[in-house]
Amino acid sequence: MIDYIVIPTLGRVHKQVTYNNLPEQLQNQTLFTAQPHEYDELHEIYGDKVLKLPENVKRIAATREWIFNEFKDCRHMVFDDDLDFVVKEPNPEEGGTKWLSRKFEEKDFFNAIDLVDVWMDEGISFGGLLPAWVIPDLNQWPIRENQRMMTNWFFDGPNIPRDLQWCRVDAAEDFDVNLQLLTRGFKNRVSAKYMVTCSVTNADGGCSTWRTLEVHNESQRKLAELWPDFVTLREKEVPSGPWKGQIKLATTIQHKKAYESSQKNSLEDFF
Repeated sequence: MIDYIVIPTLGRVHKQVTYNNLPEQLQNQTLFTAQPHEYDELHEIYGDKVLKLPENVKRIAATREWIFNEFKDCRHMVFDDDLDFVVKEPNPEEGGTKWLSRKFEEKDFFNAIDLVDVWMDEGISFGGLLPAWVIPDLNQWPIRENQRMMTNWFFDGPNIPRDLQWCRVDAAEDFDVNLQLLTRGFKNRVSAKYMVTCSVTNADGGCSTWRTLEVHNESQRKLAELWPDFVTLREKEVPSGPWKGQIKLATTIQHKKAYESSQKNSLEDFF
């Protein structure tokens, strides 16, 4: 059973998209983390649902580390604060669109949570919901394994290693932690049926308060240096948002290869 949903929020005190999308029952299980300068205002609105981060926790990597350390003894989900939720299914009707998409209804939230619980019971210690901008694939629906993780996570806290390094890559910590777990033999699983959408890259609030294009690009370079066997860089023109028209570094990450490396190493250790 998922014990908590945690939403790290910054610069969006009065624009809580994720929280407002959740059914009331799940809102009752939801907590926010706030930096000290926003804590009082958020606390006035949400009361004891708001946890104050330490003064030295300023960026998302350190925030994710703090959240994990606070909730490592339970099953929990971590959602970015700007998520909408979408159900995507193959269209059974001939001659129509290949896929059907709709917003979550209340039952979909609980179905998604129940699904995650089943996965954890089956030994999947982390994963999430697939971003809706990923091109759908019938061969990887409704479940994908060993995939890119971003915007949302679930953790079976007691079964996650305690020595993960969360703060090595400022603006790509989610990719780094994912690769750390995959290469240590922890398979992830993401739902391609229950999906999320979020704001455009570097929209107001969140990481945009400190993440410049150069900070982003340097983080991608650092990630590639840390994981040369699995990460390659490419240039990409940003199609929308504050960086529209500029060139940013994007990553191609071989997640399945990363997981397979853990299995090969385990086999070699056995013999």
